[in-house]
Amino acid sequence: MTGLVCLAIAVICALISRVLLLIAAVNISAWWAFGVFLPFGPMLFRLSYPEAARSSYIFRVGTLVSFFLYVVFWAPGALVGPVSKIRSQPTQPTQQHKGYASELGRKLVSFTKPTNKIKSQSPEERRAANEREFERLNKWKEALEFQKRDLLQTDVEGNRAFNIDLGEYNAALAAATAERQVLAAQPRK
Repeated sequence: MTGLVCLAIAVICALISRVLLLIAAVNISAWWAFGVFLPFGPMLFRLSYPEAARSSYIFRVGTLVSFFLYVVFWAPGALVGPVSKIRSQPTQPTQQHKGYASELGRKLVSFTKPTNKIKSQSPEERRAANEREFERLNKWKEALEFQKRDLLQTDVEGNRAFNIDLGEYNAALAAATAERQVLAAQPRK
């Protein structure tokens, strides 16, 4: 409440100051009276006729002091007042995913490397394992696309981690594609 009172006093002081400046400008000439309403007009008038503008000085200072008190008591980021008490309490992020984009891929999908049990499996088991591998790679690809979308160009560490993940994905995709080609060449039973 104190902050709003200070703001009201600042507005009243500013209006009184402008009216006193307008009266002083009318006493000089009609052109200066018009010039007071233009941008930088009051400043030019005060610089050109400092003695005539002296009557509004007290109210200009009162405007500044009142506005300063408003900022101290009420404005966002205030040092004193109800807003600062609310801001001092920690808040929880509302987003589902927390952290940098380079961390998202590892949180979304577990990227386990396939085991090398290929030689002991039958061709049908290998085909099923290859299909599961492609499903895993599709999830990995979606996670990489999500990660790339949220990655900032200025995040050097995140881009480096993304490029490492992308290299691992490409290597796993090449291995799964080669396995698929080998399995396609084998006759089905």
